Amino acid sequence: MKLARAIHDPTDTQGASMQGGKERDAVFITNESIHIYEFTVSRTKDKATQDAKKIIELIETLHKRPENSYKNFTGWFVTREEPTADQRQAIAVLLKNKHVTVHAISIATLYKRLCDSEAYLAARENAPFGSIVYASQQALPQTKVEVSFTRHDSQKLTVRKLSEKLISGSRNLLTGEFGVGKSHALREIYFELRKRYFKGNRLTPFPVHINLRDCTGLRYPSEILRRHAEEIGFADDRSLISAWRAGACILLLDGFDEIVPSRWLGSASDLKGVRWEALSPIRRLVEETPHGAGIIACGRSHYFSSPFEMADTLGFESESEIISLQDFDQQQVADYLELAGVKWKVPEWMPTRPLLIGYLIAMGSFTDIDASNTTQADAWRKLFHAICQRESRIYTAVRPETIRLIVSRLATLARSKGQETGPVDMEMMKSAFADINGREADEEGIQLLLRLPGFAIGGYAGTQEQRVFADRNLAETAYGEDLATYLVSPYEGHPLSRTASWGTAANSLGVEIAASALLEQRVPASTALAAASRRQDNHQFDAVLADSLRVSSELNPTDEQVRHGFLVEGVIVPFLAINGDDPVLSRTIFRDSLIDVLDLSGISRGERYPTFQSCIFGYVDGMSGFPSWLKENFIDCEVEKFSTVSETTSGIMDLKISPERRVALTVLKKVYNQPGSGRKEEALSRGLDMASRELVPNVLNRLVSDGWLHPVSSRGKIIYVPVKGRRAAALQALESPNSFHI
Repeated sequence: MKLARAIHDPTDTQGASMQGGKERDAVFITNESIHIYEFTVSRTKDKATQDAKKIIELIETLHKRPENSYKNFTGWFVTREEPTADQRQAIAVLLKNKHVTVHAISIATLYKRLCDSEAYLAARENAPFGSIVYASQQALPQTKVEVSFTRHDSQKLTVRKLSEKLISGSRNLLTGEFGVGKSHALREIYFELRKRYFKGNRLTPFPVHINLRDCTGLRYPSEILRRHAEEIGFADDRSLISAWRAGACILLLDGFDEIVPSRWLGSASDLKGVRWEALSPIRRLVEETPHGAGIIACGRSHYFSSPFEMADTLGFESESEIISLQDFDQQQVADYLELAGVKWKVPEWMPTRPLLIGYLIAMGSFTDIDASNTTQADAWRKLFHAICQRESRIYTAVRPETIRLIVSRLATLARSKGQETGPVDMEMMKSAFADINGREADEEGIQLLLRLPGFAIGGYAGTQEQRVFADRNLAETAYGEDLATYLVSPYEGHPLSRTASWGTAANSLGVEIAASALLEQRVPASTALAAASRRQDNHQFDAVLADSLRVSSELNPTDEQVRHGFLVEGVIVPFLAINGDDPVLSRTIFRDSLIDVLDLSGISRGERYPTFQSCIFGYVDGMSGFPSWLKENFIDCEVEKFSTVSETTSGIMDLKISPERRVALTVLKKVYNQPGSGRKEEALSRGLDMASRELVPNVLNRLVSDGWLHPVSSRGKIIYVPVKGRRAAALQALESPNSFHI
């Protein structure tokens, strides 16, 4: 035990020493008083007598010195357990007829005298823990899934094991992306350390959990501890400082990425300097914590450009262990939902980020199957809006709509770098901020840019730090929101009004997001078509036009609203599903374009389709070759791969199995063999003869009850989406149809 250190006071001028030729455990001398300590684990009366004599002898010796004439003298006989009655009696006998004070106390009582840790812990638990306080106003589910940390060597650490390391003096940096539950994990560590503190008879260090966002503008470690005490309502801030100086507590520092810099020099290359200055008080707090006292600090790793900068800026030694918190795995998702009482079959697109799942549950997305109305696009929009709302609660001067617009604009700017996920640099971030707000970013705005949700460090371009979207679906969601903004007002000023410098169109999610946003605003299909027509008139036959047309198609326009045809040229389309008689796409010509996957499983003879000229197709799904009635729509095109006969709807319908099983396999193929959020109910009957179509409703009911599909309602239509964890089984059923049964 670090007993002598445990009673250190920051105003003391002298520690343990040799006095009168004898070794003393601790002697502390100040301008007003002298405290003499003897520590023991012995419970004998003789040991009490021996140590008390040493204390009395030293008090009498020091009292004779002129410089100590007006000082108060106190002796302390400190035991591991409570002193026995015999020990107290022995000391009382020695003090008889002497004007000397010697207290017999336990180390736990001494700790409490140093700092009333029990009062601190009681106050701490009544105050918010990190960003947990900024959760949705709707109550998140009160569930608890075991937290697991990942070391640099991929080994796992439990809360219990990490707590043991901290008690032993370990220093760790905990990193993780937005929403993985860093604050929750740090709170779990806090409660584990608290439990061990009381279980160990208060002889182990007690946890001090500090929300670093409360420490903006402070300069010294003592100011951090005073501010923390004030925020949680703990009256004795001086004793908390003493406990920290003594190494009697373990520091849990939550949110190093939430410290607002006190100045901004305006240069993106000066980010390291900004971070160094902003985190100066945290660095000093870490560096001045006594050796052997545990510390753990957490935040988003993308706040720094490298692990070395993170450790150096925060005052951690280079050998300090950096651990990370990852998204849930499938089993943790299942456990979480079960504990939350969710009965819904989880769709395949379900995110595995703990905070995002919690928001989905809190927003009522998981009710009953019959009452569920959340598609992939609707869910991701809710999540996107929720994380922007959460960030705005941290930075009260920034509205959630502003954060959403900035991130959405950056998603558009990211595409100008050639990838949906970026990178973007600080100049682009500042430009987006000014574009949305009509002014330059202030200090809080700069801090917002430094920690925008969903971004990770993407390296450097020269001296410019770059960032990328950490999640492709989030990037597509943000772009879809910005695309919807453009379609409402396709005029100069919006980056999308210019000819796209990128060649890749949005994926299915981005298109569905934009359509969902427009429907929410009750924007008619004619408005989106007008934006597409304006682009066509400006000879902008680019990726943005392709996105605009696909969004317009999702809004179900009438033939009367589509007044002329369109041309898309030189665009890469990741996935394109063709439905017969689509009033928009059937009037569109795709020229010199690359379509990675073309889904033709939903078309029938006699309908209208797009025209493709000099295009290349990576994979044509739903057909083993172009039939004669479709060839005229494909002019000078190349196809790398068609579906095999057995993979097509007609091939499946020729199998020698029951009609119900054949229909079920065509449904599974359409739902599981393509990206996106699922298939509309009417699309699942396409390509089937009339007799087979009559079987579809009953087959769908069976597939839902057996956990293969999940129905959701969107814009008045039923969509069937994949169930998480069933893709492998569905593809296996398509490969071995004879073994499949419903």
